[in-house]
Amino acid sequence: MKPIIRFNSIVISLTTIVVFCIWLIISKLLLTHPDWFKTSDNNLYNFLGVILTAFMSIGVYRIFLNLCTYLVDNSLFIRKMVFKSSFLEGTWVGFYIGVSGNVRYLIETFEQNFDGVIIRGKSFNELQNFHSTWIADNVNIDVNRGKISYHYKVESPNETSDHNGIAFFNFERKTKKVAPHELIGFSADLHLSKKCKAVEIKVSDETTIKLEIALQKAKELYETKNTHFSNT
Repeated sequence: MKPIIRFNSIVISLTTIVVFCIWLIISKLLLTHPDWFKTSDNNLYNFLGVILTAFMSIGVYRIFLNLCTYLVDNSLFIRKMVFKSSFLEGTWVGFYIGVSGNVRYLIETFEQNFDGVIIRGKSFNELQNFHSTWIADNVNIDVNRGKISYHYKVESPNETSDHNGIAFFNFERKTKKVAPHELIGFSADLHLSKKCKAVEIKVSDETTIKLEIALQKAKELYETKNTHFSNT
């Protein structure tokens, strides 16, 4: 189930429960004071009551919609519960092998909501000096197939102009019902003719993490898996 469908189901369920309780109160009034609703003089009031109840239902729905939206936007725990297997938000670290064959450590943050995912990344060379940065805001997530793909715009102090690129990654996960913990795939700057193999792991659900810690974890991952990701 897609997150937005799951979210709307929760809102509708809460609305239904509250409206049902209101109708229970009205039914008790019908039993306690039947003359209030059955006399011909009150037909207009009965009609207005039905209209009022309909508007009340819409109002209750809007209240729960705004409340649940606020909770999802401001609570990482609730957001994680709603997105479930498609939850990617947080900090990811890893490495890719550049066109020249040198390692590039990468750090990416995934900012996720119902509108989509924004990926902000930066890379560092083998000396852990800044290399480039990129951003992607048109991200496609296929939970069933366990894939993520996106276009990105990369900026580098070594280039006179900015360039675009594409990235494709497969999920590494225990089951289809849980979110991925690792991404394996490649990226390719469109002005270059070579794909760069990459791997990254999630190190935090938060999008803020100290640079030194993130780089250290990226380096440890490289030392563990570099023999499997050479560009030869």
